[in-house]
Amino acid sequence: MKPKFLRVIPECYVDTNLIEYLLDAKVNHQHSCTKVVGLLKNKFKDQFAIGIIDKDKVEMGFLKECDEIAKTTHLTLLKHRDRKQYLITIHPAVDRFILDCAEAENVNPEAFNLPSKLNEFTKISKSVTSNTDTRFKALFQAVKLNREFRNLQNSLSYMIINNYQIDDLKLRELFEED
Repeated sequence: MKPKFLRVIPECYVDTNLIEYLLDAKVNHQHSCTKVVGLLKNKFKDQFAIGIIDKDKVEMGFLKECDEIAKTTHLTLLKHRDRKQYLITIHPAVDRFILDCAEAENVNPEAFNLPSKLNEFTKISKSVTSNTDTRFKALFQAVKLNREFRNLQNSLSYMIINNYQIDDLKLRELFEED
């Protein structure tokens, strides 16, 4: 049975599939950025937690309470100023991130019965079943050596292991390393 990390909170279905693939564990799926931030602010307010959200057009107040620790092409790692909480934003959204990583690794999503065009890919990734869709897991497996995939996986693993004793300099290195 896979471990469950209740304090790792992705916002949507395909994000959940990706994070569960990277961690080989279950995580605390939520249905929106607002719900992720709500859990961080309320249920886990005095606890270590990690939220993973798409970088939406509207800046949420919670983001203004955070400082940037590290950034890659698609990912930004933020830390709350007063809490042991981290937020990873995916720019512009997870669909583009996955497709760009696949392209960087010369992997065609169509080989996994997934569309390679963003609008068609997004339709499938927004589906409720995308959180367990094995086609996405197979695509992630093919793209796993991508630098941003590895950085995301390494930094998440480091944060989970070290939660309250995270060294932000070490975390920055993991997040940005080539």
